[in-house]
Amino acid sequence: MGDESYSRRKYIAAVSALAATGAAGCLGGLGGGNGNGSDGSNGSNGSNGSDGSGGSNNNAVSVWTDAWDSDAGELQQLIRDNTDVDVEFTDMRYDNIKQKFLTGGDTGTPDVAEATPNHRGDYVSAELIEPMTDRVEGLDYSDGYIGLDAMRYQDDIWALPYIGNGRGMVYRKDIFEEYGGLPDNWSEFLEVCSSITADQDGMHGFTITSQKGNTRMLQEFISFLYQRVDRIFETDGNGGWSLAVSEEDLGQVFKQYYWDPFFKHDPPATNPDARGIGSLEHDIAYVNGNYASVSTGPWVPGVAQNSENSNSEAMQNYRNSAATHNPRIEGGEIGTYREVKPIFMNTHSDNKEASWQVIKTGTSPEGIRAYLNDYPGNLPAHEDVEWKVPEDTDNPDWAGFQEVFESGTTYGFWSVSQISSTFFDLSQAVIYDETDPMDAGTELHQAWSEKAGEI
Repeated sequence: MGDESYSRRKYIAAVSALAATGAAGCLGGLGGGNGNGSDGSNGSNGSNGSDGSGGSNNNAVSVWTDAWDSDAGELQQLIRDNTDVDVEFTDMRYDNIKQKFLTGGDTGTPDVAEATPNHRGDYVSAELIEPMTDRVEGLDYSDGYIGLDAMRYQDDIWALPYIGNGRGMVYRKDIFEEYGGLPDNWSEFLEVCSSITADQDGMHGFTITSQKGNTRMLQEFISFLYQRVDRIFETDGNGGWSLAVSEEDLGQVFKQYYWDPFFKHDPPATNPDARGIGSLEHDIAYVNGNYASVSTGPWVPGVAQNSENSNSEAMQNYRNSAATHNPRIEGGEIGTYREVKPIFMNTHSDNKEASWQVIKTGTSPEGIRAYLNDYPGNLPAHEDVEWKVPEDTDNPDWAGFQEVFESGTTYGFWSVSQISSTFFDLSQAVIYDETDPMDAGTELHQAWSEKAGEI
């Protein structure tokens, strides 16, 4: 599962059949849209209504979640069994949670919210989430969390993680073996991808997320930026931030990740007609055999197995796949974006003790195991939980994601929404060859430097 819950059956099934053919890119272009799928919500037990509204209730705890949903029955039952009051789960997409929480969280609803790392800074700035430092440090297993450092800000712990992922390169071993294997160097990788495009009928060498506004598009950019830098923004310790990357860093990622795949080779390494493709769509196109490689996360077997749009070859294509570090761009070393999913407590909740019972249970090793029994796609964010996806799906080469996860870097509590719009505009201009990528790096550096004081 990634930020958009890519392994989730009910959302995968909603993707149009057009995505399964690999033609989904024709939908996007320069248009807007956030690529986050359905913007409706499904109350899993009808408690809060379809929009998740409703006032705070001392006799119940309300949970807005994209992942602990009605299909995660084992986890939901475990949480209910360990909470002294009723627990009302409402299925919502992440961006809907953010929108409704920012505008109405001060009512005390929801008591507990799940989020993506992108939303942490917005919630802290809005003074909507409760620090849980003492509660977390009192847990016997608190030292075992992976990525707990990403939940800390100004000496407090604001959330607990339960799953995570690192962004790596997934590639078809059976295809790349014909070309000498997967190169570690990005330029060589694109040369091989161009050859694959030329040689393999109906297949391009590589695909990227290119839908304007799609959360994972920025995360892919950051994955390659982390090959050149250790951090993007740095804090002065007093809440202030400054940009910690150069114009050259940004420009090189724009050039090598967004311009070179489309324009450097003939034929191109990727499909120019798929510009605008969403992140879920290109995962499906990969497992359906339209691409030989994709920079993605460990949720792909869920896409192959559960999507109504995956074809009959999808699981075999997955088992012919390996996961490893992204090939390195010029000036880059092993590094990538690492994500850990946070669970927050609403500071306006009228029932914080029961809310803590929910959070503590769901993020405990037992809770993580229960969740992964229903949704095995992502890596557990606790060292006491074993990740069994390679064995369970008969693909030992999927274990490469463990190294990818360990090599990743999480970004801090700066607000992604403050810096994303300029990025999306410039990335589209580079992809459509309307702006020189190095000039785009200069423009983004200026925009992010100006925003540093607001994030």
